[in-house]
Amino acid sequence: MLVALDWGTSSLRAWLLDADGAVRDEAAAPLGILKVPGGDFDAVFRQIAEKWHPTAAIACGMIGSRQGWAEAPYANCPADAAALVAGLIEIPTSLGISLRIVPGVSRIDADGIPDVMRGEEVQILGDAPATGRRLYVLPGTHSKWALAEDGRIAWFATSMTGEAFAVLAEHSILGRLMDGRAYDQPAFRRGLAVGASAGGGLLRRLFSARTLGLFGELEPKAAGSYLSGLLIGAEVADARATVAAATGAAPDEVTIVGGAELSARYAEAIEAAGLRSRIAPADTTVKALWRLAKHAELV
Repeated sequence: MLVALDWGTSSLRAWLLDADGAVRDEAAAPLGILKVPGGDFDAVFRQIAEKWHPTAAIACGMIGSRQGWAEAPYANCPADAAALVAGLIEIPTSLGISLRIVPGVSRIDADGIPDVMRGEEVQILGDAPATGRRLYVLPGTHSKWALAEDGRIAWFATSMTGEAFAVLAEHSILGRLMDGRAYDQPAFRRGLAVGASAGGGLLRRLFSARTLGLFGELEPKAAGSYLSGLLIGAEVADARATVAAATGAAPDEVTIVGGAELSARYAEAIEAAGLRSRIAPADTTVKALWRLAKHAELV
């Protein structure tokens, strides 16, 4: 029996998989790498997996970062399942089995700036088609845009949209006129339109989240939705242009991998930009971990 883990910064998810890859049991805990008591990762692993008596284990996510159990060096982009398996590291555990940790993926932009992902590569490969291209967005604190091509990750880029929203809403003057975070669709869509047309003037247009409120055009309860739309609209427009420049092909569909609420926001933004959206299945991570385990002959 295989234990597959998605071990991130704030939480941990685990699945018990049988010889056919079917999920027999699962568990979750708020024990991400920054919340492990005393940094005792082995104790948390034992707490989660001991009841299942596993014969093998594989994990992805921030558990393989410098702040995690052990660092799994990045595989170079483009990267497929074979590249990730080649980069697996092996950690002994007190359960008498080894835990294999999946590496992240890195790439260097044309201007020499590096970019990385850790955990998202598994989500993408769990859905990527064996032939053809598919463009992905994985919304979150640091949104990832990625192009899968013939079963491999061919390109990706990071946008700090979620973190920028949190900082602006909580620690800048833009948050002074905000009242809560309830979703307001008209305000969100107005923000999308402004953000999509901002181009290099995003920093200037950010101030509109305050001035529209000062002039009575934006209610305090709608200000958060407007700012969210503004940032996501700018992100989608930038990603569309960047993908076209990097690959020579403008995308017409984007697959969204993420939680329901954020996925709905991004679907709205993508469709407002004139593109189609698709929601990836919820089991992409566990499917990919199973495939990687088979490829590595752990099962």
